[in-house]
Amino acid sequence: MQPAVLQAIGTWEQRWNETQDAAIAALKAAFPHLHDCPRYVGCDDIRLEYEEDGRGGGRVCVDNEGRANVEFGRVPNEVIARAVDEVRFPYLDDADGPLVEAPPGTYIYECETSSAQFEFTLGALGHGEVVVSFAAIPDAVAVLDALARASDE
Repeated sequence: MQPAVLQAIGTWEQRWNETQDAAIAALKAAFPHLHDCPRYVGCDDIRLEYEEDGRGGGRVCVDNEGRANVEFGRVPNEVIARAVDEVRFPYLDDADGPLVEAPPGTYIYECETSSAQFEFTLGALGHGEVVVSFAAIPDAVAVLDALARASDE
């Protein structure tokens, strides 16, 4: 390759690594319980995990396209509901009002602009799940921040 091309690729790679580091910093700032997890062989996704008594457990992955995937389980329903109501999604499928007033079930928002999907399950036994797929980092950070603050209340 030409020296100018090699330099351009090197610059791109440096900035991409800086962007990924900034994404990880933002995710950890929003949800301080996250810690680094080793990458799997053959998988370039960046993984963060957490496990806490009473707060559930789960993971956040950042893929090669700079999108976040969140999978949290055993999260108290009231924490999920308060966080989702704070984020103020434009609408949630099957929700007729605030999630704090909703019965157990799964409530989904699919963003047509970004193709991200936000799925919140209020469990029948008081604990549910949060699954966010292919979200832009600022959107994932907003959900994680709301979850962290709701769990601290």
